[in-house]
Amino acid sequence: MSLHQSAFEGGRMVPYRRSVEQPLLPYEKRLITALGCSEQEYRQFANEVGRRYKERPEEYAHIPDVRNEPTTIAIVSIVISVISTAAAILLAPKPSKPKESELQRRQLGSQQGRSIFTPSFGFDSLQSLAEYGQTVPIVFTERQGSDENGSGGLLISPQMVWSRMKSWGNYQVAELVAIAGQGNMARPDLAGIFLGNNALDGIYQEYFDFYWNGGFEELGPGSRLRAYNLRYGNLAVDGNRDNTGLSGSDEVFYAPTNSGNAQPAFCGAFSPTSQTRFGVYGGVPNGTPYRPNWKVISIPDEFDEKQRKQRKNQQRRFVDSYLMDTHEFGGNSSDSSGGAVNAGMPGTGTNYCRRIGVISHTRGGTRTTISNDLGFLRREILDNGQQSWHNLKLEVDCERGDRIELLIGKGEQVEKPFPTDAGDPVDLTDIKTAIQSESARYDALFAIGSTWMISKTTWQVVERSTQDPYDPARQDHIDNGIVITLQCIETWSKEHRKVGLVPELAITKGNFLPFTQEGDDIHEAWYPLTKYELGTFQNTRSCDVTEIGIKSQVWTRFEGLTNFNTVPAAGILVQENNNNIELSEGKMTTYAHRMSMFLLDVRPSNYDATASNNEGWVNMGPYAFAVVGNSPIDQYSFIRITHPERKQFEYRFRPFPASLIVNQSDGGFDLFVLDGARFGANDWRSTTQYGNFHITGRGYFAQPRDFYTHNEMAALPDLIRDEQGNIKIRYNTVDSGSSDLFLERVSITNTETGDAYPTVGMPANPRTESNMYAVAAGSDPYFDNLPNGSTTSIAWHYTREVGREVYMTLHLVSYQQDYAHTPRNKWWKVDRIEIDSFNGQRFEGETFDKYNRNFNGIQFAFKYKFQKPTASVSVTRTKTATRLWQKYSGIAEVSHYGDLISRSCDSGPEHEIIYVNESLSEDDTPQYEGCALAGLKFKSSDNFNQIDQLRTYLKYGVQVERLMEGDIRSSNLLTDLFYYLVTNKDTGAGNILNADLVDKALLTNTSRYLVANKLYWDDVIAEPINLRSWLATQAPSVLCFVSIKNGRTGIEPALPYNSNYEIDDANPVTISAMFTEGNIIEDSLEIKWLELEERKMFQAAIIYQKSRVNQFPEQKTLVAYYGTDNSTLPLEEFPITHITNDQHAAKVARYYLALRKHLTHTITFKTLPWGLNLEAGKLIRVASEMSPYRPDNNGIIQDDGTIVAVNSLADGSYNVYYWERQTASVSEGVLTVRSGKATALFNSVFSLRESAGSISEIYQIEALDMDQDGIVTIKASNYPVDQNGVSLLAKDVLDTAGAITIEGDIGEGD
Repeated sequence: MSLHQSAFEGGRMVPYRRSVEQPLLPYEKRLITALGCSEQEYRQFANEVGRRYKERPEEYAHIPDVRNEPTTIAIVSIVISVISTAAAILLAPKPSKPKESELQRRQLGSQQGRSIFTPSFGFDSLQSLAEYGQTVPIVFTERQGSDENGSGGLLISPQMVWSRMKSWGNYQVAELVAIAGQGNMARPDLAGIFLGNNALDGIYQEYFDFYWNGGFEELGPGSRLRAYNLRYGNLAVDGNRDNTGLSGSDEVFYAPTNSGNAQPAFCGAFSPTSQTRFGVYGGVPNGTPYRPNWKVISIPDEFDEKQRKQRKNQQRRFVDSYLMDTHEFGGNSSDSSGGAVNAGMPGTGTNYCRRIGVISHTRGGTRTTISNDLGFLRREILDNGQQSWHNLKLEVDCERGDRIELLIGKGEQVEKPFPTDAGDPVDLTDIKTAIQSESARYDALFAIGSTWMISKTTWQVVERSTQDPYDPARQDHIDNGIVITLQCIETWSKEHRKVGLVPELAITKGNFLPFTQEGDDIHEAWYPLTKYELGTFQNTRSCDVTEIGIKSQVWTRFEGLTNFNTVPAAGILVQENNNNIELSEGKMTTYAHRMSMFLLDVRPSNYDATASNNEGWVNMGPYAFAVVGNSPIDQYSFIRITHPERKQFEYRFRPFPASLIVNQSDGGFDLFVLDGARFGANDWRSTTQYGNFHITGRGYFAQPRDFYTHNEMAALPDLIRDEQGNIKIRYNTVDSGSSDLFLERVSITNTETGDAYPTVGMPANPRTESNMYAVAAGSDPYFDNLPNGSTTSIAWHYTREVGREVYMTLHLVSYQQDYAHTPRNKWWKVDRIEIDSFNGQRFEGETFDKYNRNFNGIQFAFKYKFQKPTASVSVTRTKTATRLWQKYSGIAEVSHYGDLISRSCDSGPEHEIIYVNESLSEDDTPQYEGCALAGLKFKSSDNFNQIDQLRTYLKYGVQVERLMEGDIRSSNLLTDLFYYLVTNKDTGAGNILNADLVDKALLTNTSRYLVANKLYWDDVIAEPINLRSWLATQAPSVLCFVSIKNGRTGIEPALPYNSNYEIDDANPVTISAMFTEGNIIEDSLEIKWLELEERKMFQAAIIYQKSRVNQFPEQKTLVAYYGTDNSTLPLEEFPITHITNDQHAAKVARYYLALRKHLTHTITFKTLPWGLNLEAGKLIRVASEMSPYRPDNNGIIQDDGTIVAVNSLADGSYNVYYWERQTASVSEGVLTVRSGKATALFNSVFSLRESAGSISEIYQIEALDMDQDGIVTIKASNYPVDQNGVSLLAKDVLDTAGAITIEGDIGEGD
């Protein structure tokens, strides 16, 4: 695509080098300082010395003064040309680092208690989709040689263009479609496919499906992935291989739209990054009393009076005194042994004041409280003073701006409230300490500004009676407590905006809270205060359907709590006492169910929050949502919302506590329990002011009251032997319907055939049917050597029709049958078919075809017929118990028993938005023409818990025209890639550039050089590039340069080569022309020396990727330097990602070093065109009397004869130019040095005169141009050769002499 070529900005010529005033070196500045002259005076001296070098001396008399006079006849062959040599790229100011590729590379088991939990797995993160307009990468590679020492092959990161997440209860399934690159490419091996760092071949085939369309499919249009593009895997989400796409379609990546739930539509998944967690948590009791862990205290008949008295007194810790006096088996509360024989411990425990509760409500100037008058609170008082209370609760209506007061920590528990003369009284210090610890913990939560939820109202702490934290050691805190004032900031309902009050006396009484009848008690769901988090997100695009993935962990845990199921009824305990049997209670440490509830709100995106009281939010009824769980594993569910129109919306998950259900309803309404593990889906319409939304979810409808109570909190019915206190406990279950299925036949479908079944519709034999069952069961009776009659069951579901799914369990039995053609003699057959459930209405005799594949991939249809179709129904049943220690533990956020009962909501929200799918129909289904596509469906597991970058190892990249071979195949030659980019009209710049502007013959010749020297280019072009500048940065790393000759671009070898195109380090280079003072236009020769700082030697570190087949590449670093000591050499790094071979990296490293060592200067001169046959890249010899002016030849002579210069001068005589400041001209003379000092020329600046004959050197033409007057300008750089004319660059690159040390593990190479 043209995106790979930068926008055309019009033609322009760019000068090769910019002429600038030569900067002074540091030592020259020191000379100026020492001499006391100005910089201008010093430069005048240097310029005069340079000018004098141009005068032709007598020594050149023997060299012909060749001149092209107007009468001279000559043949002119000048190619207007320019080359981008390594010298230009690498020398100034140091060898350039080729541009780096911007391609992104890119307990559970047994638990203490009764439960063993299977872990669940989900994805922690999602990869983003590629942006619209992003360049589709070009993968350019070809594997060469052996796996160990070969080169080529790339591990690429395809760009994701489609994604969808699905939730299935204990796991998730991710579906991804990614573009691997442009052009036709062969599929990767299974071993070369990775998700993050995990290879797909290391996991079970049932966990994934991998699809690949290399761009050359002929079974369908374009490169869109379809069922027949399945290459690896056998993903079993619902136990089968059904195509769940549109009926009669091969689509395998589909999404819901307004037209249906399975459409070939666009879908993009993302993970919201903030406000994703939601739920109520950190519950704080509102007057709910504290109870110690129940203990069974027997009083056997054989005990003496003192022992009986002591035991009966100990019972008072657990049994309310009022009940002891009023219950038939209470035994009375007196401090005596009387009644001990009937002390059966009735009731559910003595209540102790929690010392926390909401005691007042204020609106305007009206303050509402519950009276502390005992006459008001007392329901009954016995003759011995024992009481029962009522009027302990009051609901008040709230609105914004109201205030409530929460009292914490006032009073303290009496440590010994039950006096006795029979030994030590019952000590309640542990209860006192536990309550005080709770008070301190709760107080720390109520900082100024913190927000809380009570029922459907939210509150903010605005005042504290003291800023000091609660301290039970401070008497003022005990006397007054700490008063927290909260102000109402939101009411989310006009009907359900109540909070509950308790009397101050009910939370501060010192001994214990008097007995209350059911209904009068301050139960655990009485308007507790909870922290809360709202989950919000908004659509990133206008879409038809939004699917929201939710991760939840919901549970209740009993931590050493008494096993109430085994606690005997009061009458039974008395019987056991009479039988001299002493009982001890059991304990339970186990998980139990919990229901967590929330609502879903919606508003349009970018809604003006000031336009309405609720900031535009409306609830998406008519049902609330819930999640029910009973173990510490994550549950994955989803809610699908079909929009009333294609639009962006914002969604909010709003939790609510159990108090709303318990106190403001009977819990007998329906809500929808999300359960991703259930097959089939329920749906309903939600009518709002923004239109009618269609909501779909997997789960079931239930009533909250069926989850109020734990069976673990009640005595079991089989221990009931008296008629006292029978309680009905509701629970929910499912009755199977009476539907039945009959398998009519199994036959090959008309959508796929194979050699074994040449006839469409041909029935499957029993052996084939058994093989398919074996695949689904993961067990074969023959290979597993199972005895005849062995049984197993498999999930066997029909999901091809959305909304009409059938979920079955096949019960298999093994049998023996011999066949002549195979030694196998044990097989599976179906014993019976069990219908778990089905969706939609079915009729007698109605049939459906379930598809499944055998080992060979042949698809068969199992035709089933309905008989007596009736749907399964949910029913409510009841159990009977004698006592219920806590009624609402299944939904409440607090409890009577403190830390003995913990909940998933204790420390944080229970739910999290983990993904959002946005899907919409498209007018034209994209076919991805000209691209290679990869598709992956995979199930979350312990190995795959985040959606990391999909990576695939490709041995062969895009197919191009190979210039050497003349065919179409993948390649890794830079010449082939350049020609492809220039000429291809779909992927490259063929619609912009004319192919005639490329020197194809030159590229073909250079291809032979690249192959002969194993200089390959394996990489990905993933960003738009300017072809010319990009090519100039790439060519040096394959020991080439870019040339433009008469407007035609090519790539040429940078080093000489022999007839086999191998680098030549044995033969002299070819000289194309010689230039002297006779054919160089006067005063046109200019010489530019590299600064000394720029010529410092270094050690070259080549960072490259060692390619390994179907593995991650190994990043390697090769370090090269001249000689054996690199301790003083600076290190310069060159990351070159397209090098994948050790020997290639070594050649490049030596090449870069040789350039730095040997290339020192460039020249520019003008000449006439007559008789020339030149072009950029050719070598010329220049012989001139003009020695290059070298600043390091300069120095000064101080007044005592001391010589200050870069290079020390040995004793002797030297021809110099010198300048004395008191004179106005530069003179010539002889500098005599004796004993290291000058004998004359004191207080002068000097410059050593170079020998005139030393200028004859070899140069490589870099640019050649002719102006309108016919004057030819030649720019060239010095080309180093030895005394035999052999290229020093070539000799150092091959380094047969071992002059360069290579550090690194260098293989032999193929």
